[in-house]
Amino acid sequence: MKRRSGLGVALGVVASLAFAGGTMAFTGPTNPSFELGTYVDGGSGFEQLNVGDTSLDGWTVDSGSVDWIDTYWPAADGSKSIDLSGAEAGAISQTFDTTIGNTYTVTFALSGNPAGDPAVKTLDVSATGGSVSSYSYDVTALGNDLTNMNWTSASYTFLATSATTTLSFVSTTDGVFGPAIDNVVVSESVPVKDDCKNGGWQSMIDNAGNTFKNQGDCVSYFATKGKNLGAGGPLVTAANAATDAAATSTKHATKHVTTSSEKHSTKHAAKLKATTKSHGHGGSKHSK
Repeated sequence: MKRRSGLGVALGVVASLAFAGGTMAFTGPTNPSFELGTYVDGGSGFEQLNVGDTSLDGWTVDSGSVDWIDTYWPAADGSKSIDLSGAEAGAISQTFDTTIGNTYTVTFALSGNPAGDPAVKTLDVSATGGSVSSYSYDVTALGNDLTNMNWTSASYTFLATSATTTLSFVSTTDGVFGPAIDNVVVSESVPVKDDCKNGGWQSMIDNAGNTFKNQGDCVSYFATKGKNLGAGGPLVTAANAATDAAATSTKHATKHVTTSSEKHSTKHAAKLKATTKSHGHGGSKHSK
C-alpha cells in the first residue's frame, strides 16, 4: 500500500495501516516545493539563506548557505526552488513523522545552476537510519541555461527506523553554482504479509525496529497483527553501529586501564613485601 505526501503544496492522504487498528494520515514534509516563507528578493531573483535562517517554512539550513531561487530561473513546480550552494556549499533538512518498518520513497526535481563552473553538480541525500545516496547533474551535457533548467526526476528510498525522520539534502559542490532541487514528494509503502516472500523478509523490520530470522518469522508477525515481534533482534544501522562501536571501545579501554593498574599495583606490593623481608633478615645479621 502506498501513500504519498502530495504534489506541490497539496499534502496528505488518509489510508489504513496494515494492523494499526484505524487510519493514520501521512503528511510527509511541509512546503515541498519551497513556495512558503518570508522571501526577500534583493533584486537578483534569489535570496541567500544562511545557517539558522527561519525564512523558509518547514526547512532548516544546517550548514553553509543556500539560495532560495525565485525569478533567477524557472522552477520545476510553482515559482521557487533551491540552489544548494549559496555563498558556499550548503545543506537543508526537514524532520517529519514516519512509521517504523514502513518504506519511504523520496522523489525530487534535480537540476544545476548553469551560470558557472563546475559543469557537474553533485549532492548527497540521506534520511535518519538510512544510507547516504549521491547524485550528479551535468549542466553542459543537458544544455542548461537560465531560461531552461531541464529539470530531471531523481529518487531516494529509505526504511523508517524511528517515529520521526530527518531528510537531508547536502551540496557537495564547492563554489556558488550548485545543484538545484525542487518539488520534494514523499511516498509511503506499508508492508503486508506477502512482502515476506521471495527473500523480502531480509529487508523488513517490525514496528519495534526488530529484524526477522526467516520468512516464517515475518509471516507470523503479520498473522498475529504485530503481537509476535521479529526474532532477529534490533536492526543495525550506521548510527547505532557507531554507538555500539564507541561503547565497546570505551569498555575495552576501561578494562585495559584497570587491568594494567591492578597488575602494576600487585607487582609493586609484592616487591615491597620482598624488600621488607630482606631488610628484616639484614637487621638480624648486623645485630649479631
